[in-house]
Amino acid sequence: MYPGAKNSADPRPGYTRITPFSLPPRQEPAGTNGRAPVFIITGEQGQCKTTFLHLVLGLIVGANVRIRGVLAPGHVRDGRRSGFTLVDLATGEHEELSSVDPDPRCEVHGRFYFRPEGLAFGRRALAPPNPRETDLMAIDEVGRFELQGAVWADQIDRLVSLSHPPMVWTVRRRLLDTVIERWKITNPVVVDVRSASVMATAGDVMDAVWEWREAQTASAVPVSPFSPGRIAEGPPLLADAAAVASPGAPSIFRRRYGPEG
Repeated sequence: MYPGAKNSADPRPGYTRITPFSLPPRQEPAGTNGRAPVFIITGEQGQCKTTFLHLVLGLIVGANVRIRGVLAPGHVRDGRRSGFTLVDLATGEHEELSSVDPDPRCEVHGRFYFRPEGLAFGRRALAPPNPRETDLMAIDEVGRFELQGAVWADQIDRLVSLSHPPMVWTVRRRLLDTVIERWKITNPVVVDVRSASVMATAGDVMDAVWEWREAQTASAVPVSPFSPGRIAEGPPLLADAAAVASPGAPSIFRRRYGPEG
């Protein structure tokens, strides 16, 4: 744990709230919620962090939450990670991000060759959001390449320097404290995939989204109404998960925004 931080008790399995008292509060523009949390889904390599995030997002997409960011499902060859595909959560479009296959056009980080098209695709998806048009940002994942200043590092720097909606990141467990310290995350909610509940996590993310939207409405920032058919237009990857999860989900997940927010 980094200096000045402490763990706060949380009765739910798999949750840790970390409060870094030594970090000065970041100045937020007037009329925005300066305490939008960052949920960090953590686990070791191969412990299904991306799957956990996918399931959480699948639960909440049915509530017309406007999600931006990236999901990065991995590929395995001969029992080892061989590359990643990138999914733009706002559009459902996808692009190959990296592979272990050598390519002279690519940026090399570790043993992976990052395609320029995939990097450009991800950087567009992670551009700072318009707070009037975004309820949640997701980044899968924040890892050692970002800590070295590569891949999504610049995009994360910009996101955390501005007033932002709630965010959900995936981070490998051994890098957790370093990531929190590097980006001075003052209000992280750490979710351990070994013991946390997908449903409980989705509920907490939804609570943060409601608070964010209410803060935007209270600040008199114009908010565009949602279309009742929004779920049909969402990324198929999340719509499929929502179709499985929604029928028995608590009412908080089925609530839909209207023109009043």
